[in-house]
Amino acid sequence: MATYVISDIHGALDEFVRMLDKIDFHCDGSDELYLLGDYCDWGAHPIETLQYVKEMDDDYPFVHPLIGNHEWMFLETLDAEKRGARGMDEVENNWFFNNRGLTTYTEYLKLSEEERREIEEWMRALPYSLRAEVNGTSYLMSHAYPYFEDVKTSAEEDARRKVDAVWRRLMIREDPFGTYEGGRHYDCFICGHTITEFYFYKLRFEHNWPVRKPDPSVRNRIFFGEKFIDIDCGAKCLSCREDPSPSLRRGALRGQLGCLRLDDRYEFYVHPVKHRIPGTREDMSRKQPTLTWPRFDIEPKVTLPGIRPSEMGIPDIDFDALKKPEMKMPEIHFHQMSFEDLKDTLTGRKPGNGGNMESHSGSAAGRPSEESRTSLNPDTAAERTPDENVGGYEEGPAGGASGQNGQETGREN
Repeated sequence: MATYVISDIHGALDEFVRMLDKIDFHCDGSDELYLLGDYCDWGAHPIETLQYVKEMDDDYPFVHPLIGNHEWMFLETLDAEKRGARGMDEVENNWFFNNRGLTTYTEYLKLSEEERREIEEWMRALPYSLRAEVNGTSYLMSHAYPYFEDVKTSAEEDARRKVDAVWRRLMIREDPFGTYEGGRHYDCFICGHTITEFYFYKLRFEHNWPVRKPDPSVRNRIFFGEKFIDIDCGAKCLSCREDPSPSLRRGALRGQLGCLRLDDRYEFYVHPVKHRIPGTREDMSRKQPTLTWPRFDIEPKVTLPGIRPSEMGIPDIDFDALKKPEMKMPEIHFHQMSFEDLKDTLTGRKPGNGGNMESHSGSAAGRPSEESRTSLNPDTAAERTPDENVGGYEEGPAGGASGQNGQETGREN
């Protein structure tokens, strides 16, 4: 035996039937099913879904439907029509346009008078809350907010509490039993009405949450609060994939029908997306279309004017005939110098020949004398004139006069 809870079907009859098949609901009385309201509007089959739930309630005593705010607006519109305020009532306009009830009402008028009367009487008899106990846990169920039938109040206060039961939204950390004055004990409250995406968004800003926050998912999932559970996963948006409103189109991508098994709190979900994995039941029952690519008999012929690729070639180049630059290394000659002359040059002393070295303002100190330079090459010393020996080293323009060859190269071959 298992106990299941579903809320906010909103005309998604195909998904509801698939959900009953998915949970393997037994119609022999071994399972119980609680439906928390909002069976019509928004979806593709509003009146058919309402009639389907009504038949289940009439035939099976283990199916327990509740009233939702859309059934409440339905009844208020029928009362306004009886008062002669058709088209002028605020509740009627809110139901027709803001909550997509115009399609439901149009299909309702197409029914016979007997069918309309049965649907109205059935909706007026729907309870506002139900109590269930599963595995030692006491649950209170309403569409939106707790309604305690055991608390006796005035007629006006009772009417206000019934409106809260189908319209009021719980805050994320609100205690649903904080104002309860009865003698019963409740452990958890289960509701619908508010799409769970609202609570998951609010959860991002809550600190010190008692349990681990759930990971974000692509589609809406059942929300488990501290003392209440919301099972409305946005099935009303399943038929809004092409709606002009961007928020409703986004809701169609995230919405699905949720179901909670109270025995172990296992979650079930159904959405209209077909599986594309080979071997699944949806894939086997659907015939795959055969794609045939069109054939084109056009053969494009493109020719470039004035260009013949076959006659184009690379010009011949005679690399051997090209002139190659000749590179010569400069010849460097070093004069020979005795060890004594080198020592005198490094220490800054003049050679011992009595001072043939020039000593003017521009000459460098420690430069060897003319006799020293001549002695380095004795073979050529006799062939040179004193003037040539004097011009052996060039002092340059800044160094003063350096003989006849002062502006020429300082070394000779």
